[in-house]
Amino acid sequence: MNPTQQVDMPTPEVPANHGYGVGFFTTFIILCFTFFSPLVSAASCCGGGASSGIILPKFNDAMWDLSASQERYDGFWTESGRYQPDPKDSELLQRRLSISYAYRLADQWQMNVASALVDNQNRYSGEDSSVQAIGDTQVSVWYEAFEKVTCVYRINGWESLEPSVYFGASLTLPTGVSPYSDRVDSSFDITGLGFYRLDANMIIEKTVYPFSLSWQGKYGYTFERPVNQEYGLATQPYNKQLGDRRASTFSGAYTWFLPNLAMLTMTLSHTQLKEADAKYNGVTDVGSGLEKISYATALAYSNAVRDWIFKLSFTQAEEGKKIPKTQILNLGISHVY
Repeated sequence: MNPTQQVDMPTPEVPANHGYGVGFFTTFIILCFTFFSPLVSAASCCGGGASSGIILPKFNDAMWDLSASQERYDGFWTESGRYQPDPKDSELLQRRLSISYAYRLADQWQMNVASALVDNQNRYSGEDSSVQAIGDTQVSVWYEAFEKVTCVYRINGWESLEPSVYFGASLTLPTGVSPYSDRVDSSFDITGLGFYRLDANMIIEKTVYPFSLSWQGKYGYTFERPVNQEYGLATQPYNKQLGDRRASTFSGAYTWFLPNLAMLTMTLSHTQLKEADAKYNGVTDVGSGLEKISYATALAYSNAVRDWIFKLSFTQAEEGKKIPKTQILNLGISHVY
C-alpha cells in the first residue's frame, strides 16, 4: 500500500451523553472505544495504520503517530433506523489527542500500543459540561503474511498480483473512565470502555501505482465483567457482556507523484459495523445491538524520503440503528525510522 492510504475503521471515539438513556449511551461508548480508531492506513510499502493502531512499513524498525480529532454529534438513529435530532440549544463535541507507537519484533512480526487524551465539551438542552481524562489503551500484535513489498508500478505476471495480507490481534485495556468507575457522575464523564475486549483483525491490500484497493475486517469479543455501580451509584450486582461485533471496510485510493518526489494520496472508504445484543447475567437483551454505516475521505502527504506522513481525513456517519450521527475531522502526523 502507498504510505497514505486511509482506512476508516474507527479509534477511541468517546461520546457524550445525548439524552438517549443510560443503556443506549453505555452501549455506544463500548462500540466507539473498540472500533472507532483514527483514520489511518495499512501499509506494506511506506507505513500507516489500522483500526488497531499504526502499522510499520515492511523494512522499518519503529514508528510513532500523533493525531488530533474533533467529533461532532448531530442527533441519533432510533432502533428502527429513524433519525431523531438533538434538542435545541445543544452542541456536543469531543476532542481527542491520540498517540501510537509501533515496534518491529521480527522480520514479519510487529506490535503497537495506542491511547488518547479526551476532552468532552458539551451543551445539551442549555446545560454545559466540560470533562478531560485519559482514554482506553489498546495493544496489538500483527503478522505480515508476505515476505517482500507488494506495491508495484506495472503488472508483470501473476507474482506481481500478490497482495499484502496482515493478521492481527488487539486487546483493549479499560484505562479510561467508564460508567462503572468509582468517580463518575454522568455519561459526560466517560472516556473509556469499561471492558476488556479482544479483536481479531485482517487486512488485504494491493497497490498498483497510482491505484490502491484494500479491505479490512474485524471481529470483536468482549469479556464479561461484574457490575455493582453505575455512574457513581450502587446497584444490584450483575454480570454484563457486550455483544460480539463485526466491522468491514472497503477503500480505494489514488496517488499523485509530485515533482519533488513526494507523494499525495486521496482515499475514499466505506465502513459497515454491526454489534450483537448484550447479555445481562447470561440473558440476551433483545434489541440492544447496534448498526452503523459511514463514509470517509482522506488526503495524505508523504515526503520524498517517506519518513514523514501528514494526514487529513473526514468521516461522516450516513445511517444506523441505536447510534448517534457523527462527523469526525482528524489531523495526524507519522514518523518512521
